Amino acid sequence: MKYRTKRHEKADELLTRISEAEGLIKDDTANMAVQIEDIKESYEGRIAHWTRVLKGLEKDLVNLMKQNAAEIFEGEERVELEHGSLLFTIEERVKKARGVLEKLEELGFEDAIERSAKVKWDELEKWPVERLVLVGTKRKRAENYTYELKNQAIG
Repeated sequence: MKYRTKRHEKADELLTRISEAEGLIKDDTANMAVQIEDIKESYEGRIAHWTRVLKGLEKDLVNLMKQNAAEIFEGEERVELEHGSLLFTIEERVKKARGVLEKLEELGFEDAIERSAKVKWDELEKWPVERLVLVGTKRKRAENYTYELKNQAIG
């Protein structure tokens, strides 16, 4: 191609190099995506396995705490161990009783009603006992067992 000036020729040369660079980026990005998918696939089975193992271990730990609460916690809410902490709390939660929605509607307690005809249980958690009794529910004790890990290097 015949260019009007040297500057046009230089500009076209730069356009060519830009196009080549964009092509290389596009190719490398596509290759990277393929490699990432291969890596993900190679780890999926292991991650799924260890996720199942983790869930089982967590369930075992919670069961151990529940079945031996008096011995483990000795009246405390938190027990510090070498590799983490065991936690025990009691929460007062609103019992999800039948007929509460109808009572809420009957008494005009719209602030606790979702108009999708569901009880706003989070709203009832804030209510005093007297108001809960009016709509046919009450508070019940719920025991919670959890844990926290300390930061530590693995391997």
